[in-house]
Amino acid sequence: MSDKKATFFEGFKDPFDMINKLRIVFYGMASISVPFALVWYLQNKEAGNIDPFLPAFGNTVIGGVTAVILLVAIAVYSKYNKQLKEIRKEPSLPYRLSLLLRAQFYKFIPLAISPIVVAILYRMTLEPLLFGVYILSMVLFAMSNPSVHNVISDLRLNKNDKEVMLNNIPFDQTDMKL
Repeated sequence: MSDKKATFFEGFKDPFDMINKLRIVFYGMASISVPFALVWYLQNKEAGNIDPFLPAFGNTVIGGVTAVILLVAIAVYSKYNKQLKEIRKEPSLPYRLSLLLRAQFYKFIPLAISPIVVAILYRMTLEPLLFGVYILSMVLFAMSNPSVHNVISDLRLNKNDKEVMLNNIPFDQTDMKL
């Protein structure tokens, strides 16, 4: 028996343990920019007591920022879908869940950086259109909101594995091993 401690991406005892880890990562990353963007937006709209640090960028620059965000999202989702094809080939459900957790984690990082960058750009210029781009970037990130049903769909689980997931059957009560 190995004394090696399981990493964050492995060692869960049941499917919901993995889903909960996935949700912690997702909501942790999603919540980084929201309070700042909301406060800056309200300060600008309601109180009008903040001034921009930079002059307005203009529609061309904002269009470029939007294009970059969309290209990042397309690249991230494409890479994730390629990883899913490989993950689906694995026979063990716990191992597939471990691989999926890692793939989702690395998918979340670039999707979470976009709203942070746009929120900072919004604060620097206070351009209302940039707040719209911020909303778009959050929607692209929110499309990854983890749930048991998304995991089942992403992995295209068979009937037995789907039942284990939906009923949160601990892996030690099944014949599934890492």
